[in-house]
Amino acid sequence: MTGETLAVVGMSGRFAQSNELHDLWGHLANGTDLVQPVTRWNLAQYFQDRERYCNHGSFLDDIDKFDPAFFNISGVEASWMDPQQRVFLEECWKALEDAGYAGIAMQGRNGGVYVGCGVSDYRQLFSDRAPAQSMWGNASSIIPARIAYYLDLQGAAVSVDTACSSSLVAIHLACQALLSGEIDFALAGGVSIQCTPDLYTSAGRAEMLSASGRCYTLDERADGFVPGEGVGVVVLKRLSDAVEAGDHVYAVIRGSGINQDGTSNGITAPSAKSQEQLECRLYERHNVDPEHIQMVEMHGTGTKLGDPIEFDALARAFRKHTAKKQFCAVGSIKSNIGHTTAAAGVAGLLKILLSLKHKKIPPSIHFKNGNSHIDFENSPFYVNTALTDWVAPRSQRRMAALSSFGFSGTNAHMLVEEAPPIPRRSMVARPGYLIALSAETPEQLYQQAQRLAAHCRQNIATNCGDVSFTLLTGRRHLRHRLSCIAASCEELDILLTEWSERGRSDRVFVSEVHEYQRQERQPDKELGKVCVRKCAAPEADEAYHDNLRIVAELYMKGYELDYAELFIDGSYQRVSLPTYPFARESYWIPQSEIRPWREAAAPSISMTQRLHVLVHEDVSVSNESRYSASFDGTEFFLRDHVIGGRKLLPGV
Repeated sequence: MTGETLAVVGMSGRFAQSNELHDLWGHLANGTDLVQPVTRWNLAQYFQDRERYCNHGSFLDDIDKFDPAFFNISGVEASWMDPQQRVFLEECWKALEDAGYAGIAMQGRNGGVYVGCGVSDYRQLFSDRAPAQSMWGNASSIIPARIAYYLDLQGAAVSVDTACSSSLVAIHLACQALLSGEIDFALAGGVSIQCTPDLYTSAGRAEMLSASGRCYTLDERADGFVPGEGVGVVVLKRLSDAVEAGDHVYAVIRGSGINQDGTSNGITAPSAKSQEQLECRLYERHNVDPEHIQMVEMHGTGTKLGDPIEFDALARAFRKHTAKKQFCAVGSIKSNIGHTTAAAGVAGLLKILLSLKHKKIPPSIHFKNGNSHIDFENSPFYVNTALTDWVAPRSQRRMAALSSFGFSGTNAHMLVEEAPPIPRRSMVARPGYLIALSAETPEQLYQQAQRLAAHCRQNIATNCGDVSFTLLTGRRHLRHRLSCIAASCEELDILLTEWSERGRSDRVFVSEVHEYQRQERQPDKELGKVCVRKCAAPEADEAYHDNLRIVAELYMKGYELDYAELFIDGSYQRVSLPTYPFARESYWIPQSEIRPWREAAAPSISMTQRLHVLVHEDVSVSNESRYSASFDGTEFFLRDHVIGGRKLLPGV
């Protein structure tokens, strides 16, 4: 596998005010500061002896919200699960859907899961009465194991903790496993969520945090970092495998490496020598001239001495190959979202991937006067402070470098390059394509239809056959189903919009598949197989539509056909489509189970306003009234009604 290039074929992430990556890109492109005053806790009580302390951060919305039913997890287990396990599990699924690999064909595959993460602080809130589920629910080793267990993946599931470099180290290890042939694909990334104010208290007393409440990367005002939360996941494959499978490739990883500081000025102090050695070795090993790198995403925590050390190490590594000055843009996503610690490396990678997708370099904000310890003018770098077109020299592809350093002394560096041109295989246009959507509930199916319609409206040139191929072969088919036949994305938008707005359509069909009622009749299944084969080699348009309608009817009844045979000519490609709209129900340990001395450290988790003790939320859609509820077992009608040791709803 030596010399093999790796492809990023899927990605997903959540950050402050950014539940989807397109939201994050909008904030980055606009130079939005996503750091806000802390409202999750009252930090003043922890710093009564100090005039100034960090009272800012960037936080995920609704860290208590989760969809356990989708992953076959009980409500009790969900309530005692570290939120890091929940959000990483959901983002892994979304990344697989984005890649077009969340279908049943993933079951039992040789895939690995690698995650950068820290020790859970959720368990610090628990009383001594915590149930058994709280043990594995808060073990960092279980964070990658959740998705591996759910999909029966056969590769390694590895948790990595090298402090702030954790997620980039995890991605590097995933790359190494792919290059060695150990696995066929990887889910890799990082997650960091704060359930208590312990990071603020410990890092604050170590004087690592910014009292001004901003990450002033490379700026003279740099006074420490601002904590942030985030989760990011990428799906990786060998480029040759991705091209053969018709995958959508966001970018390629040209090379990656890690090393250790060893003995430095202090166990937490960075080593310029080690950083420079790592960068030089990587450029030489992969035959990369740094003059061909147009963007460097720095670790850039915003400290007075840390930033110059990192900058100077990069400058020395570049100068061994070029004397050219101020040609490469530098910056850090930390200026927008703060320091997401274990998720910092993947946050930087996602910024690069989004920049490559849009062919623009976003600004690094909060830069006015450069750090006086840095010689910008005589360096290869300039701080990019505005959204600019990402232009590569003629005959070269866009390329970026990414650094991530941990106070553990473990350093990581990566080269990310624009994907090479992948020729589209010739295809014969069909008179129509089967579009299949599914969800666990009618309201989620409705959201799916709305999202796909909006996507088609914004990406009208997308091949409808690719959409059909991705949905039928790259998504899991759940019990609430929708199907229609469309020849183009424009037509699909019209059909789904009409159904969403009117609640009905002559050409859009919905059904509910009950597992206990589903019985596949062998004659119907054989007919379905014949129709699939005929659709794969169409003759007259009328006969094609008749056969495809039969396939659609069987899909709506829950028949398990080999839908991949519809695309047997191999000319279709997976495309990025809107991902599953998970249910947003609250799961958190009951207030009565929080240790009394930790009550002040527990975040304020606000449940959705409840309509009734048995009806918590109105989740009606335009064509149906529906309500949902979430119980944790402490309600009077469950707490006081125990039969055979089990809490049960009263029969009345």
